[in-house]
Amino acid sequence: MKIVWRIAVGLVTAVAAVLPATSANALPRPLEDQWWFSAWGIQSDVWPTTTGAGVTVAVVDTGVNAKLPELSGVVLPGADTTGHDSDGRKDFDWDAGHGTAMAALIAAQGGGTTGYVGIAPDAKVLPIHGAEQLGDRIDILFKAYADGIRYGVDHGAKVISISLAIDSSRLPGHCEQSVQDAVFYALQHDVVVVAGAGNFGASTNPPMMPASCAGVLAVGAFDKHLQPYVGTERQSYVALSAPGIGATIGKDGLYYPKSWGTSIATALTSGAVALIRSRNPGMSARTVVQRLIGTARPLGTSKWNEQTGYGALQITAAMNPQRYPVPPNAPNPVFDAFDKWQASHSAAVARPIPKSSVTRTSAESGHARKRLVVISLTAAGAIVVMLVVGGFLRRRRVNVARAASTGDRKPHKNVFDTRSK
Repeated sequence: MKIVWRIAVGLVTAVAAVLPATSANALPRPLEDQWWFSAWGIQSDVWPTTTGAGVTVAVVDTGVNAKLPELSGVVLPGADTTGHDSDGRKDFDWDAGHGTAMAALIAAQGGGTTGYVGIAPDAKVLPIHGAEQLGDRIDILFKAYADGIRYGVDHGAKVISISLAIDSSRLPGHCEQSVQDAVFYALQHDVVVVAGAGNFGASTNPPMMPASCAGVLAVGAFDKHLQPYVGTERQSYVALSAPGIGATIGKDGLYYPKSWGTSIATALTSGAVALIRSRNPGMSARTVVQRLIGTARPLGTSKWNEQTGYGALQITAAMNPQRYPVPPNAPNPVFDAFDKWQASHSAAVARPIPKSSVTRTSAESGHARKRLVVISLTAAGAIVVMLVVGGFLRRRRVNVARAASTGDRKPHKNVFDTRSK
């Protein structure tokens, strides 16, 4: 559990809304290890009506290796909120490539040496390098997270996926103020924020930020038998759960058939939100979250439990309000918590909230170009907390040989994990 970091870690519009940009028959086939495709009926029930076209998912993570064939044409120029000269399209993870794995779960195209496929292949990924590797002061990480969320909002994302987390047990309200303000900024702009519940449910089980922030859709993880992943956190903020055990790929195109954690569940939920928002472009973020909760399949004997929330995400039901109506007064604890926070922070809400301090030096146009990102790093007193890649996979300390260009797809041991500072 320790690898330098402490690892923890009207009609035309209507027709356009239901027709995917790519024919479902022309889309690549998922791998056998991607069991959530059949569980969710993605090929049979989801892709015929939505493949995520027109929706951008901001992935605030370690960056994304946009050069992988599996991600060809998917990854937009993004940003770096950690101070590196990067446009987000490089994965700074010193090991397997956490950010790349998250992007692949959402929108991989098949091809390459693995043929890996994401659940929303017509969505776009906006990569934001918002997690440093080693030795970061925690105040800089707070700023990187907050700026990453704001950058995603300011650059067209309709969902922000954060599989990274920090132990928030010592923070007032279990959320650092600048991060909470950034979440408020996102919800003001009708953006869904998704985060992993955390992977320490079997041990210390600390609250994890940003999942513990008001207004964030916090996601737990389960396996193909609908049993909770043993490490998924037991917290009052858990609203939903999604598959968290299965296969993904890393930044070097290596294939990891046995990976686990709430990071996987977070990325898949973010991809599901992209599918739903593509299918229902007029549906608000508040309604999307309410429908995800209202159509979830309860896991266990009660409507809600602290590991899996209101249950297993059901994409086909959530995306179809005509067939699966959810009453306007149905539970929406995510936005209820946000409304309560907003009411208790009326002074903060009243003052204007600035946009991200990340700036772009190149002019906006339709042409692809490199973005040079400059952020101002403000040092506030360091807080002793754990940095966690809150949702992903427990990392075993193994040496994995770089895959040669053999074109094979041999199983590799899992080298992912959650991390703590």
